[in-house]
Amino acid sequence: MEIVGRTLTTCQVDPSGESFRLNLESEDGTAASVVLPADCLRSLLMTLPALIERMLKARYQDNTLKLVYPTGSWSLQQASGSDQTILTLSTPDGFAVAFALSPRDADGLATSLAEVDRTVDHPVIN
Repeated sequence: MEIVGRTLTTCQVDPSGESFRLNLESEDGTAASVVLPADCLRSLLMTLPALIERMLKARYQDNTLKLVYPTGSWSLQQASGSDQTILTLSTPDGFAVAFALSPRDADGLATSLAEVDRTVDHPVIN
């Protein structure tokens, strides 16, 4: 069965943590929902950024567009029992993603940030 949604209304997590629910309003205005097992959440999270970029490129016929978010804050912490550093980036509205950086990746990121060419304009869609 295909549900064509108009808007995402709310999201819920099952009290057991075994599943989650995406509540929608369908095109005809009726309430609908999709319930997926918790294991699908990581797959969904990993799929969405590439899906958004494909939609932007199709909509605007511009392969250089990227969806970007403003940085509200960032933090670094040492991963427990590891040589990896955890980099957490957060938006002003609370969306946050954490990345584990190897020492080599952390050094490369620091070098790249120091060397970035700030004179080149890149299109941004917020």
